[in-house]
Amino acid sequence: MEESFVLGSAGGARWVVHPPQDPFGDGYVHTAETELYQGGLAAKTVAKLDGLYAAPATTLAGFVESLAGDWRGWEGVRTWQSMECELALDARHDGRGYVFLGVTLRAPGPDWDDTAWSARAVFVLEAGEEMTRFAADLAHLLGT
Repeated sequence: MEESFVLGSAGGARWVVHPPQDPFGDGYVHTAETELYQGGLAAKTVAKLDGLYAAPATTLAGFVESLAGDWRGWEGVRTWQSMECELALDARHDGRGYVFLGVTLRAPGPDWDDTAWSARAVFVLEAGEEMTRFAADLAHLLGT
């Protein structure tokens, strides 16, 4: 079994993405269990991810690879979210060589009665080598 992807360290915030599954066996939709830990907070959800037939730029791996490719920086905030918003990322470049990557997990399913939860942590990554390694490791886990 393939190992999970982990961003962060045991002493600080950690984001864990487990190997994706193909629940319908058709390659169109994958699910991945994901966890977030920070300062006593522990959150876990299952995110629906675009499968093999999605445009690469719209996938989680494609989003992270685009951040790594633009290591010199960009203006504003870039965002990505899973098919049903259980996992969302936002990224800001500080113009000095660092990327602030926000990871938000949400309860799966609809929130008609306003009782859903969300959890967020922000990771700081060096815009060059560290982002490139992060993108490659995540792409490898996701099979892209």
